[in-house]
Amino acid sequence: MTSPALAPADFAATLPPHALSATVLLTDEAGRVLMLHQARAYPGHPAWWQLPGGLGDLGENPLAAARRETAEETGIHLSGRLLRPLAVDYRAAAGGWPPVIDFAFDAPALPVGHEVRLSSEHDAFAWRTHDQWLPFLQPQQLAWFASLWRAHRTGTTVVLTDGHEPAAQSSARGRP
Repeated sequence: MTSPALAPADFAATLPPHALSATVLLTDEAGRVLMLHQARAYPGHPAWWQLPGGLGDLGENPLAAARRETAEETGIHLSGRLLRPLAVDYRAAAGGWPPVIDFAFDAPALPVGHEVRLSSEHDAFAWRTHDQWLPFLQPQQLAWFASLWRAHRTGTTVVLTDGHEPAAQSSARGRP
């Protein structure tokens, strides 16, 4: 005897919750990366430098979240500009947070000196090269930033877990 089928809403209630996050790697024509400094610490880590982005709204898709967050945080509107997927990062539940699926996108380079208008979420912005950013990043950001930068430079997309490339993916990169 088969069991009765679950109604879609009942089945959906059995699925694990997760949050969606989206960021954008904005570069300028000089090859520098734009990062924003948080005005206040965020739950689970200190105030730090980060790419424009944030949590998606309920029902919002990753690309829309990336565009909205970038516009809100920097005043830079990316509508009509092709955003290429750089990374998908599954971040396990930690510190009271649900799992987060973080999407990173690559935007076409902006002109040097492009205006940035910060929201109240951030107290500073800077354009720096990849190497110049390294001393400003938290240890837990380094592998993630290196993966995004490599994907940006090679035109690829990477899948990460907790900010790191899986071992099989990393070892395959070194093969001829």
